[in-house]
Amino acid sequence: MTRPLTIIHLDDGRTMRSGQRQTLMLAKELGRLGADNLILCRKGSPMETAAARAGLRTGHLPYLFEFDPLSALLLRSKIGEETGRGARVVLNSHTAHAAGAAWMAAPGLPVLRVAHRRLDADPSGPLSARVKYGSADLVIAISGAVKEILVSYGVPERRITVVNSAIDPEDTPWKDEEYQQYRLSAKRELGIKFGLPADTVWLGSLMYLVPPKDPENLVRSAAEVIRRRPEVHYMLAGEGPLEGKVRRLIRSLGLEANFHMTGFHPRPYEMLAALDIFVLPSSGEGLGGALLEAMNARAAIAATSAGGVIDAVTDGYNGLLAPPRDPGALAAAQLRLIEDEELRKKLIEGGLEKSRELSSPRMAALTLEAYERGLAMIPGN
Repeated sequence: MTRPLTIIHLDDGRTMRSGQRQTLMLAKELGRLGADNLILCRKGSPMETAAARAGLRTGHLPYLFEFDPLSALLLRSKIGEETGRGARVVLNSHTAHAAGAAWMAAPGLPVLRVAHRRLDADPSGPLSARVKYGSADLVIAISGAVKEILVSYGVPERRITVVNSAIDPEDTPWKDEEYQQYRLSAKRELGIKFGLPADTVWLGSLMYLVPPKDPENLVRSAAEVIRRRPEVHYMLAGEGPLEGKVRRLIRSLGLEANFHMTGFHPRPYEMLAALDIFVLPSSGEGLGGALLEAMNARAAIAATSAGGVIDAVTDGYNGLLAPPRDPGALAAAQLRLIEDEELRKKLIEGGLEKSRELSSPRMAALTLEAYERGLAMIPGN
């Protein structure tokens, strides 16, 4: 008889961003596949609140710094509790700092140490990459681009499995037959709130306003689009350290009448369903959770080919791609979509198909398969 399986998910995030949402999505689906899940996060964090709301078991680690011995000691005790009741244990770190705690806690214990990597950026240098990722029993990269970066930093390719990020079909706030009604309601609400005319094309994006997301590329491309098509409007939802810089750029380019900074939007699908065209301007991207949600919301996609975006978007099938840091090319993609409604419809259908493929049940099934392969190599499992 197969022994029970416990997945200990480690996340030191102080906010609820895409990585945290993906972790919760994965844990929920793994539970449906028979695994027990324990989320070890910061006490009082949004992650703890969201995990409890989802009915997941939670606990706390202090995560004082990257290689924190106190967190490692407490984690080792948690592992002992799970193995003591006869469970096979997977220790899955979902952030770089959490991977450090896992590395310190796991030696000598019959656990599978898994490191998730979601960013298409260097993992804090070669030494950190070797310690946290290269020595892990299994590394899960969310895209081919993330895998390539890990390999370039010396992580053995044989230990890396690519499992794409996903969307949760159950989070979609409409049934298929209700979509048009939901979209009309969203457009009405946002049109009133931000003073947008209903009879023109709406473009926009949702992002954390940081350099890899390159919101300035969006604004500069919008300037070219608005120059050619002055009737269109943009919405940019999000907060972050670049917010002031982006607002100043909008003013300097004279776009205030057509480009609307909305701040944090608590209902992402409302924004996405209201858009005709979703624009992803990133210079770096692990894969892009908002991109998948935009496809599910039936927005046409204009995106850069940064990082893992090419795992989700095939140019001409479910979106149009432009090189990163090229606002002219990104503007050209948007203009094509504005001017060709039939192309928009074609890409929307391709996007729906892709979003259904990259679903949370599929992500969990592939992840569980990787866990089981790894556990088979660990003595005592």
